[in-house]
Amino acid sequence: MASQTPQTPVPSRGRPLFYALFAVLVWGCSYAVTRATVQEIPPFTLAFLRFALATLLVWPLARRRSRVAIAPEDRRSLFLLGFTGVTLYFGFENLGLKFTTASHGALIIATIPLFTEAARALRHRRLPRPLFLTGLLSAFAGVVLIVGHGGGNATLTGDLLVFGAVPTWVWYTFLAKRLVVRYPNLLLTLRIMAVGTLTLLPAALAEALFLPLPLPSLEAWGGVVFLGVLCSALGFHLWNQALPALGVALTNNLLNGIPLVGVLAGVIALGEPLTANILFGGALIVGGVVLASVRHGGDEPY
Repeated sequence: MASQTPQTPVPSRGRPLFYALFAVLVWGCSYAVTRATVQEIPPFTLAFLRFALATLLVWPLARRRSRVAIAPEDRRSLFLLGFTGVTLYFGFENLGLKFTTASHGALIIATIPLFTEAARALRHRRLPRPLFLTGLLSAFAGVVLIVGHGGGNATLTGDLLVFGAVPTWVWYTFLAKRLVVRYPNLLLTLRIMAVGTLTLLPAALAEALFLPLPLPSLEAWGGVVFLGVLCSALGFHLWNQALPALGVALTNNLLNGIPLVGVLAGVIALGEPLTANILFGGALIVGGVVLASVRHGGDEPY
């Protein structure tokens, strides 16, 4: 009888897939939660409370798993990561969502991958592939359809403020490229959150000094807990657990569900109108992102 070579069992992808879908769900719902909460808690104060809570939750886990010290030459880059990826990004997003709808916010933020790749192409001085350019133009047309034309409580000012978060995250992406390969992900996440919390503090104090701050409702405090615990602490932790098991291609495709969840959450939870502009603009944005992400043999999009 021929001997059989034992085969290595294939790890189940069920749990990582659940982790990734959970993260997509809470991240998609975060626009509606932020939109509702920022009506009671000022934008920078909300961001500060969110990341202060998340930092406190991630700190013991990161301390247990990693004792790597940040090299002195990387401290400036780390500060910029926290300032751009937390303070500026969520400052723009929270401020914008005070004046526009969750649906608009989710769809506008969905264009970040396209603008990141376009910026990368410019840095390398290479012309993007025709398929990528088609996707970029499609998504841009979708943004034009949405910005300032959504109905309900959407405003041009709010849309433009949310759009201000897009180049901020593109900047953050390029800053992070060098550090993500040098330090454990959980440690880097903790330090970025901690820096962001500290750099948000002056703006939060200014809001406390110059804006009337009535006592927030229990629903508003629930929004802080949702954003800090589920979105920032648990969401990023589970996503980072799922990424190695599922691979970059699948997880990137799952991220395309965030704007869809964001629109549905705004419509169902906040009663936002589902207008023709949102439907057609959203289809152009999501379709453009999917089209632009198609690779040929692992080639770059440019």
